[in-house]
Amino acid sequence: MAIRLYLSALTFLFLFLVWMSRGVGVLEATVVVSALLYLIIDTREHLRIVRTELDLLKQLEKKLSLLLH
Repeated sequence: MAIRLYLSALTFLFLFLVWMSRGVGVLEATVVVSALLYLIIDTREHLRIVRTELDLLKQLEKKLSLLLH
């Protein structure tokens, strides 16, 4: 998660510096949009994995609860 935040911060810093210096061109916009799309897709995949792990933990909790009673 820290790497995602670091990449997001670098992307926005790059966009801000380019915008302040000379404006955003096609190349800069492509770089920023590509980085943001990658972060969104990567975060969605990470959340899907976390959701799967949470479901597995809930199933384990139910099984343990049945065994204890």
